[in-house]
Amino acid sequence: MTRLIELRTRFGQEPLGRLLQARLEVLEDGRAVVAAPAGPELMIVDGVAQGGVITAVADYAAVYAAMTRVPAGCTPAVQISVNFLRPIGAGETMRAEARVVSDSRSQVVTSVEVRGDDGKLKAVATILFAKPSR
Repeated sequence: MTRLIELRTRFGQEPLGRLLQARLEVLEDGRAVVAAPAGPELMIVDGVAQGGVITAVADYAAVYAAMTRVPAGCTPAVQISVNFLRPIGAGETMRAEARVVSDSRSQVVTSVEVRGDDGKLKAVATILFAKPSR
């Protein structure tokens, strides 16, 4: 089984991913796109998506992009930095696109853009992952 097929299968088994109704739309070397609906159960009282939910969707995209760079195992996050730029409203789809921007012997750094249905940038993140020991 190739690594990309293995990762696609793994994504389908993610319990939180299923809870978020997340879909892995794109998976290729160094890049992943994950989309999830911003349902009413994910809102804060003001009717916008809770920041932790947006971060989770960004993290899913980033970790799968990062895992395309390791032959086996997973890449645990060691640092996440997220900037929220615009709210994501109820009923929108959050779409997180992650790209590997640095890949060294011990870590993978990703950059993530989260957009809503209007195509506008809603959040940006930089997520650092540790590579598994060989």
